[in-house]
Amino acid sequence: MYYVGIIQTMVLAGSLCFGNFFSNSTFYGSATLSTPYVNNALDLDDDYKYTFGLRKIALFPYQERDRFYNGTEEELTDKAIIGAVDGIEYLFSYSSVRNQGHKYDDGELWLKWSNDWFVTKTKYVNKGSRDLEFFDLDTRFRIKSNKVDFTVGGTVRAHPIYGHFAYDDYVDPWWFLAYDYGYSDYLVPTFDLNDNGEIDSYYIWIEIDEYTEEGYWVYFTEGSSYYWEDPNGDAVAYSDAEFHQYHLPNIIDQYNEDNKIKDWQSELSLVIGLDILLGGDKFYTHTWVNLFPKSFGLTDKAYEGDEMQYDIGLIIGANLSEHIGVFIEGNKLNYYGRDEYNLNTGVNWRF
Repeated sequence: MYYVGIIQTMVLAGSLCFGNFFSNSTFYGSATLSTPYVNNALDLDDDYKYTFGLRKIALFPYQERDRFYNGTEEELTDKAIIGAVDGIEYLFSYSSVRNQGHKYDDGELWLKWSNDWFVTKTKYVNKGSRDLEFFDLDTRFRIKSNKVDFTVGGTVRAHPIYGHFAYDDYVDPWWFLAYDYGYSDYLVPTFDLNDNGEIDSYYIWIEIDEYTEEGYWVYFTEGSSYYWEDPNGDAVAYSDAEFHQYHLPNIIDQYNEDNKIKDWQSELSLVIGLDILLGGDKFYTHTWVNLFPKSFGLTDKAYEGDEMQYDIGLIIGANLSEHIGVFIEGNKLNYYGRDEYNLNTGVNWRF
């Protein structure tokens, strides 16, 4: 299994570089089985999720300390480059999922080390649920001032091709692509006035006065369009415009998938980060921002998105009284033109 090789490599590297690699770490595993949502009497297999992982991540003062891990945790602070303590931290997590009949694997592996002046984090992410996969090596210089950390450095990221589609290099007219996928077109008249099935041109008398029968002759061409059939011979469109709007996008998507370039690409990116942790027992806020304003392609088809890539997180909590607490947390990231965000809020009432 590909994940096993990566885990072994990262554990070996950590063990060689750091002592007590497994001290204070937690291994966890879980399995869930549930009835899928059924619509229109569809017969779907049961949903399931099998997860196992190994983690060594220090908790911030505002986080719950007595807990069981089952792999469903989504701690936003795990995404921050600055941890609760200096030293080594890591997370190895793998899930095999079937949901609504769709099967995929989700995995995240990262290893981080930091001190007062530097922080480095190597990470591998493969989210089958999001069609997102990349390997990242992030090294930064750190300026620490009380509860504020400013970091600047570089990251080398490797990934499959994103932002470059096979159809971008397709040189033939679009209808040739439709032919390749089994579609057929037939030339038909747009206005078959003489109802003979042919595309004709002729003069037509235009009468402007029914009493004097005055008028004039115009030269009229019936015009042409295309009637389209799918590979099964069923009619799917009655003009090029209709086919182009409703069917060609699906053909292009299939062509891009069938001709996806398998070679991984990589780029070097400038990264700027800011982490702020404020508050105490009554109120706390934790904010981090990672910006990737400039990238330099290291391979021919490295990602060249127009938008800045970023990762932003925010956690706010307050104890309004001895028994009532409120919180709000969320993050938003944009990698390779793929947006992902989540937002959670709630109230805790302690009796």
